[in-house]
Amino acid sequence: MNKRTKSIKATAAILAALFFASQALLSNAAGKHDSSDSPVIPSDSAAEIATAADNADILLDQHRIINVVDDVLAYWNQAKGKTLPRARRLWLRLVESKNKDFFERSVYRYSSPDERREMLDEFLIKLPSRIDAIRQFNKLFESPSTNPVVAGVLDFKARFPEFRIKQDIYLGVSLLRFDGSVRPVASEEGYPDTLCLGADVLSSYPPEDIQIVVAHELFHLYQFNFLFKPEIVSLRSGLLVKQVQLASLATAHTPLMIEGMAVAASEAVYPNRPRLSYLHLSEETLLQQQSELMRNSQRYLLLMTTGAGPDQYEQWFTNGSNESVPSRGGYLLGYEVIKRMLGRFTFEDLVRMKPAQLREQAEEQMGAITTDWVMLVAAN
Repeated sequence: MNKRTKSIKATAAILAALFFASQALLSNAAGKHDSSDSPVIPSDSAAEIATAADNADILLDQHRIINVVDDVLAYWNQAKGKTLPRARRLWLRLVESKNKDFFERSVYRYSSPDERREMLDEFLIKLPSRIDAIRQFNKLFESPSTNPVVAGVLDFKARFPEFRIKQDIYLGVSLLRFDGSVRPVASEEGYPDTLCLGADVLSSYPPEDIQIVVAHELFHLYQFNFLFKPEIVSLRSGLLVKQVQLASLATAHTPLMIEGMAVAASEAVYPNRPRLSYLHLSEETLLQQQSELMRNSQRYLLLMTTGAGPDQYEQWFTNGSNESVPSRGGYLLGYEVIKRMLGRFTFEDLVRMKPAQLREQAEEQMGAITTDWVMLVAAN
């Protein structure tokens, strides 16, 4: 194994710990959505969308939306009614073999052969009940005027005009693992650089949730363009990944700040909606977490200041079964931290912060929230 391969694998291992939270599903957090109707993205300005449709290449910065779903639908025409072993073989030949980078780097990633087979079989068993919704959802992408990604990029650039798309966007299926995520599909160094959408999950969402997913993930792309740019140094012999600097991101403050920014940014793109829609929480869960905000802040601050590892802090960003950790509680905490910071900084300032600055601000703001709680307890 050469040095560059070792470096790439080390980078991937660290990033796997950093960005687990991008796999979260809205349906798990806020309840199942009815997939009987095809979602239609409402436009605040039909004229704007029509204009954007005529200039979709410019809007997407000369990049494409690579449609993997077309291959899935073609596969289904041959696989419908087949036994699971035959359906699996057809899938590998008709879908995965044509889209290797997407499935290897976005869906399967670090899964073992047994885990891959289990993931695929689970998906194929559930596909018959979802195929109609996926087909209807895919029809939205036949025209730029109804394309939810085109509309989403238009809305996002209206708020963040300096943002540029630097890679093709994938419309695929995630084997029910994520609705939207930024994955290292194009990057040879293992850095997240590509927006990947899971039509098998998004096809069950109402239009307003699809908008939030697109805005949330686009902001990740926007920030990552700055966050990872300094981590690579060009050399005559190739690329040297600064593992020491990168490892400094593998701490509890990183997902708190990254996810908090994306939540707050989706609110900035689509303001005046219920807070739970940005946080992907049910109303009951949100009310409970708000009542426990200061106590949870103290608990999470302890993780940051004691150097807790991913096995401890990642639970705060998943719909886990650990009853002692609030489900997806890190999103609300991160959002509260960023909302405080927006009184002093702009989003444009935030995306340019270095890892050390992010850590400093995270500890300062979480400490302030915790102090508020201590003072409240003392007053009572």
